[in-house]
Amino acid sequence: MTEFRTAFFIPGGNEKMLAKAGSIPADLIIFDLEDSVLEPEKPQARTLVEAMLKQMAAGQQSLAVRVNAMDTPHLMADLTAIMSGRPDIIMLPKLENGEQLTKLSAVLDQYESSHDIVQGLTKVIAITAESPAGIFGFDSINNSSNRLIGLSWGPEDLATELGASANRDTEGNFLPPFDLARTLCLAKARQLGVQALDTVFADIGNAKGLQAECASGRRIGFTGKLAIHPSQVELINRAFLPTQAEIDRAKKIVDLFAANPGVGALQMDNKMVDIPHLKLAQRLLARLDAQALVTDE
Repeated sequence: MTEFRTAFFIPGGNEKMLAKAGSIPADLIIFDLEDSVLEPEKPQARTLVEAMLKQMAAGQQSLAVRVNAMDTPHLMADLTAIMSGRPDIIMLPKLENGEQLTKLSAVLDQYESSHDIVQGLTKVIAITAESPAGIFGFDSINNSSNRLIGLSWGPEDLATELGASANRDTEGNFLPPFDLARTLCLAKARQLGVQALDTVFADIGNAKGLQAECASGRRIGFTGKLAIHPSQVELINRAFLPTQAEIDRAKKIVDLFAANPGVGALQMDNKMVDIPHLKLAQRLLARLDAQALVTDE
């Protein structure tokens, strides 16, 4: 499975930003038709995004479109406009339950058929926990269509829905309800075997804060992050690369278990390593093979 270190949003109605899309070194470019586009501007944004999809189709970057939510009148108009551009991924916001994913997959089946796209080729990344219903609906999310490749979460919308005046404390850490949503997103992604993408960091000028949040997300299991400003992309890219020390340790663990078949726990560097350590090491090396990228700490 392809994993994206940085998934970068570009407002679908911003022609100046769209023109720069190919120069942004993000693994995934997300053309946004939802929150960044005012309702009167959505028809024009759809036209612009369709053109960008076709223009960038031969490039190396993966391309996604964040459509409007399932319960809005805009979703079908979004898909009608952009599916001829053959986006790699549809990003579905405000996911509240598994039924919505099933419905979206059925709709995508129809659009793929009408545009001569291989059925199931269009993948989905969903943004969860943007409402109380989204939090309580985590348990129903499934991947029966095999389209889902990633989950993220949305603290800004969740704060609005909860009536919260802030989603972070004075030191920049997520307050308990939002930390819970973050944890549930991560756990659900792991359960389904899809990528966990951490949410955006809205304080654009705070590079140290972004670096700290990337580090904390990576420590708990996130493998990439959403970005909203070009200045964030390189920092996030670097933050979600394994260090050489991590790579060396992972290889050492894998080699140790390969040399001792059938053993469930071993000693390495005066510490115990067991099957969970082996699985983590194998996962890290698999990600490295997929990305073919290495960095030093």
